[in-house]
Amino acid sequence: MQMAYCQHIGVEFMFINDLQQCQWIRQKFEKPGVMQFTLDEKRTLLARMVRSTRFEEFLQRKWSSEKRFGLEGCESLIPALKTIIDKSSENGVESVIMGMPHRRINRVTDRHITLSLMANPSHLEAVDPVVQGKTKAEQFYCGDSDGKRVMSILLHGDAAFAGQGIVYETFHLSDLPSYTTHGTIHVVVNNQIGFTTDPRMARSSPYPTDVARVVNAPIFHVNADDPEAVMYVCNVAAQWRATFHKDVVVDLVSYRRNGHNEMDEPMFTQPLMYKQIKKQKPVLQKYAEKLIAEGAVTVRPLVSMKKCSVTLVRWLPLCLLRISLSTEVPFHSHLCIHRQTVMKSQFTLDWALGEYMALGSLLKEGIHVRLSGQDVERGTFSHRHHVLHDQNVDKRTCIPMNYIDPNQAPYTVCNSSLSEYGVLGFELGFAMASPDALVLWEAQFGDFHNTAQCIIDQFISPGQAKCVRQNGIVLLLPHGMEGMGPEHSSARPERFLQMCNDDPDTYPLYDCNWIVVNCSTPANYFHVLRRQILLPFRKPLIIFTPKSLLRHPEAKSSFDDMLPGTHFRRLIPEEGSASQNSAGVKRLIFCTGKVYYDLTKERKTRGLEDTVAISRIEQLSPFPFDLVKAEAEKYPQAQLLWCQEEHKNQGYYDYVKPRISRVFNNTRPTW
Repeated sequence: MQMAYCQHIGVEFMFINDLQQCQWIRQKFEKPGVMQFTLDEKRTLLARMVRSTRFEEFLQRKWSSEKRFGLEGCESLIPALKTIIDKSSENGVESVIMGMPHRRINRVTDRHITLSLMANPSHLEAVDPVVQGKTKAEQFYCGDSDGKRVMSILLHGDAAFAGQGIVYETFHLSDLPSYTTHGTIHVVVNNQIGFTTDPRMARSSPYPTDVARVVNAPIFHVNADDPEAVMYVCNVAAQWRATFHKDVVVDLVSYRRNGHNEMDEPMFTQPLMYKQIKKQKPVLQKYAEKLIAEGAVTVRPLVSMKKCSVTLVRWLPLCLLRISLSTEVPFHSHLCIHRQTVMKSQFTLDWALGEYMALGSLLKEGIHVRLSGQDVERGTFSHRHHVLHDQNVDKRTCIPMNYIDPNQAPYTVCNSSLSEYGVLGFELGFAMASPDALVLWEAQFGDFHNTAQCIIDQFISPGQAKCVRQNGIVLLLPHGMEGMGPEHSSARPERFLQMCNDDPDTYPLYDCNWIVVNCSTPANYFHVLRRQILLPFRKPLIIFTPKSLLRHPEAKSSFDDMLPGTHFRRLIPEEGSASQNSAGVKRLIFCTGKVYYDLTKERKTRGLEDTVAISRIEQLSPFPFDLVKAEAEKYPQAQLLWCQEEHKNQGYYDYVKPRISRVFNNTRPTW
């Protein structure tokens, strides 16, 4: 329900099921005379309108042939943001993280406040969860558990706000304990047109902001041609966030004076609308005439305002929070969760225990670890059990890994909402905040990453080249062709390998955009997780994790493989009887991941253990040219082969073939 309280403001809040919050909003809008401004406030607002308008005019003169996606028609946006930041700063906010489409801005108040703008691709709204993740991380690391010092502002377009599913996904993170940023202020630049599509064709709901109702966020509709109404609404929005620490939406109802961009001709598709727009006075002219008529300003001071001021950004360092955990809690866990004890008695470890030891050892060394995704607490395949549930007390849980050492770093493991796009973006933003944390996102099945493809394509794969920022996020993607059919089988390794920025003819190594691995042993998985945080640089890490190998009797490692002096093995060579009979080996099969165990079983069945060598390429990118060459040279008479489970046009084949051939300049018989 929309309730209009003055000529230029409408408020949606009757769907909010909290009486205190509804009464709070009523006091802000139903009390007579609430929109009264002092002379100084009006002059400040006018000065900000001048800066906003003149800056747009400068850009138009300087880059007249460029697409700017300018503010003409919604010049009040800049004063709106300034008002939000000023009021939030008064309420104790020290750092603001912003995300927005297309344009780049950076404004700072006179108070000591850090303003950070996240780089955004042309995929509108894709930056939303990234901003939330970075905000959460900054709150975490400076001990801001209530979001009083660090906050986020998200700018949206009306068509994208209504049409992009990531908006809904991001809203649904807003109140989840491990994802909340304690209230985001959403500003929608509602220019009532999505390129050439008007609202009648762009959405089914009355307002573009209706998606915000799902989290009971109040929605303030305000006429962007009334700067005072905009200023008041933005003050209220900032106060709402400071009071209730919940999301709020400001809907700036405006227009695009020049169409979708400065090179567009909107009359082609919205002729009647743009006939009316051409008749509209610019908002600065309207407001200046209003203040002159009131006697608040004269023409001479107005002219003197037409000089843009320059502000400086002051960066505040993050403080790192370390939480000490040393509590003894009697707990009744499920009887089936005793695998770790059994494995330890056999002095071997499986996949789950290898992961547990990797993460636990990093925590003990002071490295914060965050594992997020659908069902990650238990694991999709019931193998992890990082959160124990008391079998006798409802909702009573325990995270044993937070009780390893009194001086350890905290471990965050959290089941996410049923979202890939939103959650992966969130975790990427979290990983941006500190290179000293290990941040992992696990897909329920490897193919689920396809609904987060935008984050992978636009942020993770090209992140260093586009933004000159290194990021160490880890993607865990369960992969294996195990009879499940086309779904829930393949993590599409070919896609990740196609996005590697290396040249197959380049030898030796190169500066890669990310690391792609497919480990076949728990020990190697242990090492690659530790290596990710101990490397002197950061690259995204893509891991194709197993399903059947989680409990495969042969997929075990000795604790000796994790002692000091051991390390991640980019290639695991043949170590059986064939390695002792190198001259007699007729075939050297290279493979990766689970298929190794299928091959060794078949080799044993056929009695070929002395004549067929099998070597595992554990790290696919950067490709281990040196180790492949050394392994192949051990068997000079052997034909080189590649084996994979996947179809020939999928998996790793197209990636590894030219690289193995390059090692020997196509002089060895292969394939």
